[in-house]
Amino acid sequence: MYTIYGSSRKGNSEWLGVHALEGIPHESVDLANLMIQPVEDRRHHGGFLPIGDDYRRIVEQMLQHEDIVFITPIYWYSMSTKMKLFIDRFSESLRDEDLRFRERMQGKRFHLIAVGGDDPKVKGQALVMQFEHIAEFLGARLETAILAEGNAPGDVAHDQEALTEIDAFRQKMSEVYV
Repeated sequence: MYTIYGSSRKGNSEWLGVHALEGIPHESVDLANLMIQPVEDRRHHGGFLPIGDDYRRIVEQMLQHEDIVFITPIYWYSMSTKMKLFIDRFSESLRDEDLRFRERMQGKRFHLIAVGGDDPKVKGQALVMQFEHIAEFLGARLETAILAEGNAPGDVAHDQEALTEIDAFRQKMSEVYV
């Protein structure tokens, strides 16, 4: 299992992610500690040029896993900027013949854990739909989507519905990985 944390700070989404994966073997990366440059879309102008950042290493690690957990705060009804920068670079990977990105993403299981402060169980549905479309485009599937409420640090610990969903997710994943 590969976990990608997309928050720019230690907050509710990271807390919930750590809680969700407690006791489950996994590899994780925190995008806040890495440099990922924006994609320079050159699909129709000679192809993508190499960018000297951390993206390629992260993608190569991610491709080694069948379950990929995306953990992000909900910012303006979407994923965090750091997560969006990472996913935007999939365009580059799709054209990298050595990586065989689309082929290797086939059948992978995506899991989304997202936390927001403005009625996320309703307004976060657009984010869930984004991840469904991303997964479908890559031949993967969004298997889990947990939307939790939390604004101030620690608020998410009071969202009992989300905590119940997290416990069920942890149980399901522990049957696979423990």
